[in-house]
Amino acid sequence: MISFDLNWLAVALAVVANMVVGAIWYGPLFGTQWMDELGFTRDHIEANNTAAPYVVAVVNSLLMAFVLANVMRWAGADSLAEGVGVGVLMWFGFTGFTFAANHAFEERSTRLWYINSGTYLVGLIVMGAIFGAMS
Repeated sequence: MISFDLNWLAVALAVVANMVVGAIWYGPLFGTQWMDELGFTRDHIEANNTAAPYVVAVVNSLLMAFVLANVMRWAGADSLAEGVGVGVLMWFGFTGFTFAANHAFEERSTRLWYINSGTYLVGLIVMGAIFGAMS
């Protein structure tokens, strides 16, 4: 079922790529909008900047990459296009609308949902493309 016989170079590249997507997403692309939606200021972010969220993000990226690599293996997805497709499917089934439900119950804005779930959509697409291209 779960396999550890994976292309670990591809897993490592996928983790790094997902972290880069997140850094760009919550930095220059949507950082200001994200802070506005949460009522944060740059001073608040800087004052509360600890290693803990980054550790969680790396572990999250590693788990996502590991599971996505296994799902792609089970699906027989071995091309860039199939990797992108599996990434999108995983987002639809497990990430995007889980965020939608959470945001709805937490009375968070649709704009924040676009920001928060969008990074996972792009991250899963990029990771799937890496796995597909390197299979």
